[in-house]
Amino acid sequence: MKRKKSSGFIGECLTMAATDMNASQASNRTPRRRSLSTKENEDEGCPICLEPWTNSGAHRLVSTYCGHLFGKICIEQWLRTSQTCPQCQSRVRRKDLRWIFCRSIKALDTSERDNAIKERDFERRAKRNLEHEKAELQIAYESLQQHCLHLQQEHDRLLELNQQLNDTKKMTNESVQSVPIAAISNPILTISLQLEATIKTPEGMCRVLAYASSSHLLFISSQPSSNNHASNADYGVRKISLIDGIRSIEYISLNHTKPIRDIQLYDTLLLSCAWDKTLRIYNYIQNTTDLLCECSSQVWSCAWNLDDPNLVFAGLNTGRVQVFDRRQTQQNETILSSSIETLDFSTTSPILCLQYIQKSSHFHANGLLVGSNDKSGFYEYISNCEYHFHELPIDKNLSSLHYDVATNRLLASFRPQSNPARHELYEIITTSHQSFQISLQLIQTFVGSSVNIILSRSKILHHNAETYVVASDNRAHGIEIWNIRQTEKIPLYKLSTQCDIIDSCLARQYLCLLADNQLRLYKWS
Repeated sequence: MKRKKSSGFIGECLTMAATDMNASQASNRTPRRRSLSTKENEDEGCPICLEPWTNSGAHRLVSTYCGHLFGKICIEQWLRTSQTCPQCQSRVRRKDLRWIFCRSIKALDTSERDNAIKERDFERRAKRNLEHEKAELQIAYESLQQHCLHLQQEHDRLLELNQQLNDTKKMTNESVQSVPIAAISNPILTISLQLEATIKTPEGMCRVLAYASSSHLLFISSQPSSNNHASNADYGVRKISLIDGIRSIEYISLNHTKPIRDIQLYDTLLLSCAWDKTLRIYNYIQNTTDLLCECSSQVWSCAWNLDDPNLVFAGLNTGRVQVFDRRQTQQNETILSSSIETLDFSTTSPILCLQYIQKSSHFHANGLLVGSNDKSGFYEYISNCEYHFHELPIDKNLSSLHYDVATNRLLASFRPQSNPARHELYEIITTSHQSFQISLQLIQTFVGSSVNIILSRSKILHHNAETYVVASDNRAHGIEIWNIRQTEKIPLYKLSTQCDIIDSCLARQYLCLLADNQLRLYKWS
């Protein structure tokens, strides 16, 4: 009996212990599951910003060296101010961050958003391109409007002349054939110039002006401004846009160490020369330097070969012209130290003017027009870099030489000495029956200022179907303008600019006048 009681008591104790153990295990299981569930929810987001991770983009999942997980942009911003892990305070470096690719971690798919951002950026670029194209079309439309207006005015003028002719016939009772054509006068239009803008260049050293009609950009040689980080000995050009008003876009450093004497444009390339004995070719659309040509002495003028733009010319202060071929450079090289040809002009004066002339119906050869202080001529291009020289009967003391393709006219300007400055307008006559011959026929001589302070360039410019000669007037600090149809030698129009003009050009409806420290733009009507 005692053994049975003892065994029954032990069984009851074991049953109670098992019951207590099961209860304890059940009570311990519930909070464990809760903590695991809470941790899983926490692991779905970045512990810094509490936002879900993504599998791409700035907030994609990364791991630190200690193994904690964060959004990429959040931990990078954290490490800018602290070098420890936000979770365990272990030392963390930015280069230790690793991307995580894990199936058990829920990541937000942002690929559609990223694609949408790319599409948005693409649409913005397309919009900007369309706006630029719209601006160019607007310019072309305005130009056509002005041309139509000019044609309408010309039509009205011809109608008026026709009416005058009919009235003359009635008064004289003569037939139309009896009225000489010379009696129908073509009056010379008056000139009106209104200042639209002045662009200051306090650093000075502006010497030459060029206009790219295809992109409506003006280029003027100058020094960098005091706000520019470039060296004062780093000469370049200032680029000015005329597409949307008149505004200076930027300063382009051409790395010339001495003042620039000439710039010439071809397509998107800018050719510059300076007293530092170099020619440089710069792509002003891509903003890259294509070539550096090392010359034997200071360069005063330059020109493109318009038939073969791989050839460029450099007019030196020693009276010689060097010819460079851009194809002579080796691969990946941008420096050309030797020329393929040197044209000896047989003078010791600097080459002031270089201009390439293409063959046409009224000019029967292609070649290079060259002018210096005491000699002028034309180098006829034969073939294979062979040139034949033709001297032109032009007086000494030349200050500038400009050939106009549209009218086949040559303008030669001479500095004043005992007499005022004069500007001689020639017609170029060429023949090519057996061999090429060139001669000049003087058409008109215009008398200018009696004071010469600075070497300037005279130009033949076209406006409203008229042709004008524009020259600097150092005595009155301005310019003088002649119409080539006028018979008087004195200027048709004089403009005071309060500064000595060095160069000029026509850009759209603006007459652009360049002085040493400023560019003045006048609306010509």
